[in-house]
Amino acid sequence: MLALAWKNLIRRPLRTLLTVTGLAVALALLVSIISFGEGYQRGLRRELDAMGMQMMLVPLGCPYDAAARVLKGRSLDSSLPESALDAARSDPDVALAAPIFAATMPRPAEGRTDLWVGVDETAQRMRPWWKLTAGSSFFQGEDSVLLGSEAAATELRKPGDRFYSPETGRSFRVCGVLERSGTSDDSQFFVPLATAQAMFKQPGRLTGIAIRLKDPARLKDASDRLQQVKGAQVVTVTEMIGVFLNLVGAARALIMAIAVITITISALSVFNTIMAGALERGREIGILRAIGFSRTDIFRLVAVESLALSLLGGALGTILAVIAGGMVESLARSYLPLASEVNLPPLTLSAVMQCLLLVLIVGLTAGCYPAYHASRQSPAQALRGD
Repeated sequence: MLALAWKNLIRRPLRTLLTVTGLAVALALLVSIISFGEGYQRGLRRELDAMGMQMMLVPLGCPYDAAARVLKGRSLDSSLPESALDAARSDPDVALAAPIFAATMPRPAEGRTDLWVGVDETAQRMRPWWKLTAGSSFFQGEDSVLLGSEAAATELRKPGDRFYSPETGRSFRVCGVLERSGTSDDSQFFVPLATAQAMFKQPGRLTGIAIRLKDPARLKDASDRLQQVKGAQVVTVTEMIGVFLNLVGAARALIMAIAVITITISALSVFNTIMAGALERGREIGILRAIGFSRTDIFRLVAVESLALSLLGGALGTILAVIAGGMVESLARSYLPLASEVNLPPLTLSAVMQCLLLVLIVGLTAGCYPAYHASRQSPAQALRGD
């Protein structure tokens, strides 16, 4: 039965190839979308949970955009006065308030943009994942710079080296290099808070304040009080996760709609291929019926052809997803807020199994009517070639 079904499929190799390719592209798209979505959510939660904070103070405006920019070390159009830091540190429920001044430094000659972040001694306590490489230390003066692992590799610098920034005209000494953490810190340049404020001509200003509470259960009370700080607004980590995941869900729904359209077109392609094949083989089906094939046998034969097409499309789609998964991830990272720096797996087993099952169901469903139509022909009618 399988050999006969395969023989029928390869009679029209181009038509079969186009149908299989359509199924493969639809499957690869679905697998990549589902896998990246699952990995993104895990990475987002892991990165935010590791920060050890419950809320942030950010300038007035869109709080979630501001929080995402601060956490990724990007500049803001507005800033906070340092008086907001005093208010946060004086709050009875605040265990730690870490100031942040973040700004971008374009380097057009090299086709890149550096992320400079000004912090103080509280940064180490707020970032428990920070580990210094051998020979490194924290800031030892205003001209100190602490490099993330990727930044150090790009600049070819190690602890003790001099580092000159032509864009700012400042010279630094590399006090240390951070071990790779898989977060956005890996690509950043950390300097003392006052140094960053002076570099970007923003004395006494902050782009955000990360806050850790003594008791997370006191989140609402602390948030209500800090919401009164002039020129600032509170964003909790829980709110950030929820909003970011909603954004991901909206984007995912749009892409899934495109994928559904692709699957529908693929199903119609399978239907067309199997139906055309059944009509072309009318005499052959009549001969098979005449020599003893039952209606069920004919139905099964055509259904096996449809299943074979689906399996071929599924196999090719899985291979395509492995190859193209990285490109989908790179594209998605450029549009998603707070995308984790950890390399996300382009495929997950659950996503592959779900999509394979869907493709098989689509293939079998699309082949049902052609199989039924072929099985209902009488031998006499089929042998007449109609």
